[in-house]
Amino acid sequence: MIKKAIKHLSSADGVLAELIETHGPCTIRPAFDNPFHALVSSIVSQQLSARAARAIKGRLFEIIGEEIFTPQEITSKLSARNVSSAGLSRAKYKYIHELALAANRGIIPFGSIANSDDEGVIEKLTAFSGVGRWTAEMFLIFGLGRPDVLSTKDAGLRRGLKILYNLKETPSESEMISISEPWRPYRSVASWYLWRVVD
Repeated sequence: MIKKAIKHLSSADGVLAELIETHGPCTIRPAFDNPFHALVSSIVSQQLSARAARAIKGRLFEIIGEEIFTPQEITSKLSARNVSSAGLSRAKYKYIHELALAANRGIIPFGSIANSDDEGVIEKLTAFSGVGRWTAEMFLIFGLGRPDVLSTKDAGLRRGLKILYNLKETPSESEMISISEPWRPYRSVASWYLWRVVD
């Protein structure tokens, strides 16, 4: 999929083609075997720069002794006290702890979620506390590998578009959709390259 996406994006958008040439192949690796990990990672990353999110996740991994989030590790090894020392807010800890409990009880239907279309996935995930549309969209990209997701509320994407296309102002949601139209059906991959602009 990545090779087809890069070929399409390079031919559809000359500006994006130069960015692709600079950064090489996209390295998105969806967590198909552990969707819970992808969902928790998205919650940790909410309203943070990529660098800050990586640092916090690294400290959380040190606490649990693994480089992957599982419901069992979260409920048994993370506490309000030690996640605070890792830089995770109490609110986010509450959200991921509640999700871990729900996953342990089989309440989160990852199987049926994965079989839903993009909007269906978003609808099902946003029923859980702490999961908004942005978080669900990140899950679509990094958890399920959906190829055509454009998160119009993502601050990094908006900054990346402004920089890359020399826009006077940060683009609106409708402007983002218009600019990204030629990228379909690979807007997830295009987003990865735009994140490189501001990362």
